[in-house]
Amino acid sequence: MKNFLYEHNEHWLDKRYNTGYHRELMDELKAVMQSDHILAISGVRRCGKSFLMKQMINALLDQGVPPQNILFANLEFPAMLRDPSTKVLDELVETYRKLKQPTGKVYLFFDEIQTIRQWEVWMKSRYDLHKGMMKFVITGSNSQLLSSEFASLLSGRVIEKRLFPFSLKEILDVHAIPHATIQEQMIYKAQILHFFDLYLQVGGMPEVVLCNSSELRSELLASYFNGIIYKDIVPRFGIRDSLAIQNLSLYALENVTSLMNFKKVADAVHTTRDNVRDFLYYLHQAYLNFLVQKFDFSSRSRVLSQKKCYAIDTGFVNTLTLRFSPNRGKLLENCVFLELKKRYEEVFYYRNAGECDFIIYHQQKGSIAVQVCDVLTPENRARELRGLRLGCNYLSTDVGFIITYDQEEVVQMDNIKVVVTPFWKWVLE
Repeated sequence: MKNFLYEHNEHWLDKRYNTGYHRELMDELKAVMQSDHILAISGVRRCGKSFLMKQMINALLDQGVPPQNILFANLEFPAMLRDPSTKVLDELVETYRKLKQPTGKVYLFFDEIQTIRQWEVWMKSRYDLHKGMMKFVITGSNSQLLSSEFASLLSGRVIEKRLFPFSLKEILDVHAIPHATIQEQMIYKAQILHFFDLYLQVGGMPEVVLCNSSELRSELLASYFNGIIYKDIVPRFGIRDSLAIQNLSLYALENVTSLMNFKKVADAVHTTRDNVRDFLYYLHQAYLNFLVQKFDFSSRSRVLSQKKCYAIDTGFVNTLTLRFSPNRGKLLENCVFLELKKRYEEVFYYRNAGECDFIIYHQQKGSIAVQVCDVLTPENRARELRGLRLGCNYLSTDVGFIITYDQEEVVQMDNIKVVVTPFWKWVLE
């Protein structure tokens, strides 16, 4: 245990971590770190949660927090998995206190906390006992780190944030492409579009973005996919037919942006309808896919509606599926969904004698309707505007958005103002 702690806590030697590139989420986390609440960061495997934790440790050190008052532990480390019970957490903290003898408030960073059985019971007791003197920061590789079975146990004690793969803005920052002002966006538009094309093709997983070899990119994405299936899903949910869920996950990636008819999907992947329903939920839990409900003011209708499927990363879609050529419109729609999901808790679609791709219903911030179209043409213009009008009318809003690859205009449609804007410009604004 002593060796483990020394190896994982280089900051005890007054060193700073090499933390890669600044993440946008860091700006939100600064305020949370000032509170006593447990900070829980969830996200798909390999999206950068460990690096984000170390960025936070560096920030604490810069603020003058003594190095000995900070503990970091990766709980997915093999030595921790021999007996993944709360005894490990007790031994960790006890050994840490003996080694460093910290005084005052301590900061405990536990990476991949879900590997420890009943960690939430242990953390609640320590939080209540040492409130104000012990700050917990935890990560987990599933979409509901605080799932229903123990959410009530930590109710009022935790704030959860989600980390996604790199956004287009973060990729431009990585490659030092100026984009902060409208003038910079115009001057560097060619470079912005170049990295936007790359983002559509390979996605935003940090290691993949920083890799220059297309072959290695494919190998990395395949290894991430296998890790999600066989480490985050199969053991957690006790799945016996691992091949079935692998086939289903590939089917879902092949059919991003499409409605999922459970019966047809079951026939396609040779399993049962109940398995399809359960497996899609597991994929959603592990952040590989998202299921989007049809918007309706009736909660029952929303739950019973057909679901649309989106992927956490377009790199998975392009690398793992059998495609003769990429469908840029579908990839663009998937990217718009991810950006909306970062900004809003709930994202819906609307369908009624036409379809509006995305609906955001928010009583305080205001509701919006969003349509996605790669290129507006004379052939599809009327259809896209009709779908947007349906969404706007249902929400009783007089402004709608059409997100394109690189078209821009403003259209007045009856009493509705339609703002047509390129994805890259919408994201950077």
